[in-house]
Amino acid sequence: MLSLILLSVFRFLPSLQQHWTQTSDETIWREKYTNCDKGYAVSLPKGVVAHGGLPPNPNHGFLVSASAPDTVAEVTLETERLVGVYDTYDGMEDGSAQAYLSRELNQAGSVEVLALNETKFRGLPAAYVHYRKKTGDVAVDTEETIVFRSHPKNLSSIFYIIWLSTPSSHYQEDHKLFEQVRDGFLLLPGPSGKCSND
Repeated sequence: MLSLILLSVFRFLPSLQQHWTQTSDETIWREKYTNCDKGYAVSLPKGVVAHGGLPPNPNHGFLVSASAPDTVAEVTLETERLVGVYDTYDGMEDGSAQAYLSRELNQAGSVEVLALNETKFRGLPAAYVHYRKKTGDVAVDTEETIVFRSHPKNLSSIFYIIWLSTPSSHYQEDHKLFEQVRDGFLLLPGPSGKCSND
């Protein structure tokens, strides 16, 4: 009788599935990436695998191979076609997503800006850019949504950057994955004490 009661109780409890595993080279996430310390999560598109560093490296976001979104092989910043999400406290002196973007465009050098606008993202101030940079015969498209989340007491404000970098010849295809990752981005409340990224 007790076993039937326990079976019934466990059947209705939500599953506590861990969405990440560690390989010898990196941490990979399936279905969901969570960064409770930085106040966000991303519901990953079906079959997409997100890649990040191993502890003790800080957890500041992830990369996805746009050419092979389901790969479990290591993905690095040197990968040619990438979609990513990262968070940073760098640039706090900028004080806005638009100022952060202006500084980034200055650092990028000579680029062709294809789209640029100030916007809102999940209710927060944001900036969007799509630009193309040519180096010799190669043109690379970069697309970013930069979100600024200010702390109510001006402490620990943060930028979230959702981005795509890909050869222009693959932009239309890879832009779809960028949109899916961006659409899966969710804000979480800031941590209060210990939190879990499961």
